[in-house]
Amino acid sequence: MSRLRIRRLAPALITAVCALNLAACDGAASEARLKARQAKLDPPHLWLAEIIGPNGTVSRNVQVCADQKLHDGFARAQPEVNHQPCRATSPVVNKPGLYALKCEAEGRSFGVTVTSRGDPTRDFTVRYALTPLDSNSRAYVNTLRYRLLGPCPADWRIGDQAPPRRPRVAAALS
Repeated sequence: MSRLRIRRLAPALITAVCALNLAACDGAASEARLKARQAKLDPPHLWLAEIIGPNGTVSRNVQVCADQKLHDGFARAQPEVNHQPCRATSPVVNKPGLYALKCEAEGRSFGVTVTSRGDPTRDFTVRYALTPLDSNSRAYVNTLRYRLLGPCPADWRIGDQAPPRRPRVAAALS
């Protein structure tokens, strides 16, 4: 049986990596200036992401430091099938509360639907669904609730994450 998986997009992470790599060329002073400018224009916030099981209970949770671009990626998806990207075969529908497309992986067609409800600035729930279109197989569904906790801790960077009350895992820079 195929293993279906949906991965959230993280477009801000790419931007942050590029910016930090450029800052490294000029040293710590440039990096500090870049971080200060980023904090003024788009201050990062700490979010709690909770995976909600079918019975409504939280099965796992993680805190994530996110700027606006990373936050916007919470309500989109890049699907995978057996760790292979599902390539878009239709235009993307992207409007408030809905992100959808058709894609193909391993010679099979899938429908991707991401719906969100709630206040995207404070507390919202996102339902990710990857549905095989060429069989009667059931959809893979994942539901996450995102809650704003406040500003990111001082030593956290955009993309850093950790379960509550555990040491953070730094965002990969490669």
